[in-house]
Amino acid sequence: MARIMFSLGLLLAFNVSAEVPAEQLSQLLEHNRNVEGEFRQATYNERGDQVQNSEGVFLLAAPNRFVWDTITPFPQRIISDGEWVTIWDVDLEQATRKPFAGSVGNSPAALLGNSADNALNHYRVSKTDSDSFQLEPLEQEDLFDTLTLSFDQDYIRTMRIKDVLGQTTVIEFANVEAHEGVSEQNFIVDLPESVDLIIEQ
Repeated sequence: MARIMFSLGLLLAFNVSAEVPAEQLSQLLEHNRNVEGEFRQATYNERGDQVQNSEGVFLLAAPNRFVWDTITPFPQRIISDGEWVTIWDVDLEQATRKPFAGSVGNSPAALLGNSADNALNHYRVSKTDSDSFQLEPLEQEDLFDTLTLSFDQDYIRTMRIKDVLGQTTVIEFANVEAHEGVSEQNFIVDLPESVDLIIEQ
């Protein structure tokens, strides 16, 4: 009987410890739901050669609102008002608007724009070191194999995404600061008449 109780104790202890990384990550993501800062994004092919890079600024505000402004090399704005996500290629004068749930879903963007509890339901979470977490998608149709999130003093520092084609995208965040609320005007997309808008349901 003592041996059985000891085995049950080990099993319960394992289950509790297995939940810890997801709980820790959930708390960190919630801490980052109302922040703003800068980003630098670089994509590398399977050989490790850099094939793309961009820089810009971002703004996050709960619930589910964000602005992702790429400044260089080509201006692009991705804006969510919580219900719709608009992707605007400024130079091409083209924009696409999709429902938030359908366009973000279980993608990496959901981790920064969505509720942490909702977003993490799509991943298996493990801890790689004291400040980093690795996520593996539970759905086979995902376009990436692993997603690694790193934090610095509780603020997002790096996202590293390895896709199914072997490419790796690294997003580095800088000057990340919390805010206590921002104007709703930040999330209203005012497209010029010259922009072709495609609405996807």
